[in-house]
Amino acid sequence: MLNGEVAGVAFQNLIGAENIGFIIPTSVVRHFLDDIAQRGVCAFPTLGVLCQPLDSPSLRTFLGLDRFPEYEGAGVLVNKVLPTSSADPALQQRDVLLRFNGEMIGCDGTVHFRGEERTSFDWLVTGGKVGDTCELTVLRSGEEVEVRTVLKEGQPLVPVHNYDRLPSYFIVAGLVFNNLTQPYLHEYGDDWYNTSPRRLCTRALHGVRKAEGDEVVVLTQVLAHTVNNGAIPIRSLGLCSS
Repeated sequence: MLNGEVAGVAFQNLIGAENIGFIIPTSVVRHFLDDIAQRGVCAFPTLGVLCQPLDSPSLRTFLGLDRFPEYEGAGVLVNKVLPTSSADPALQQRDVLLRFNGEMIGCDGTVHFRGEERTSFDWLVTGGKVGDTCELTVLRSGEEVEVRTVLKEGQPLVPVHNYDRLPSYFIVAGLVFNNLTQPYLHEYGDDWYNTSPRRLCTRALHGVRKAEGDEVVVLTQVLAHTVNNGAIPIRSLGLCSS
């Protein structure tokens, strides 16, 4: 509580440290409550781009930013647009992202927050709602253009959680297949990112969907049957297919 008002909801503490905890701020709580009231579910959108700071004068000249004095010290370079994301296909590789809904983006990827403070422009994206239309100002091939896109929820190749849903599976010839999720990798222990198979861990942390519905399917168990003699489950081999 702060001055008789809720400042945030206590969430978790940092194990092994003294008096360090985390709260969910009221802006996130308000977003959650509004989403539940309007749609029955809560989701935070992502733009789905990987950007590079543009503080290099030579790179800014190469991209043609020196011809736009009003954007001095502004803009980030789009290095990658994730397929099926909010930015696909509105943004393109080598676009210079200048504004998000009218807010100018600094060359370090930050926007004005409050007072003299600045924060990542991701704050503007996650502050929106899934389904909102946003306007982007970009420099493309030396020309300033305006594009629009609809914000979507981030869809990682390997789901981070599986709340309120039982794991899905498929059995054929005694072979048990599951779609890969991070909760499955948690079965390897708290240090799963070091103890789980490297191929699975890499897909879980860095995998990208190339099309809607993409997922990683793994062979998790082999049920005893003469038709599958010699088959070895994923836990032993660490193999997967997408």
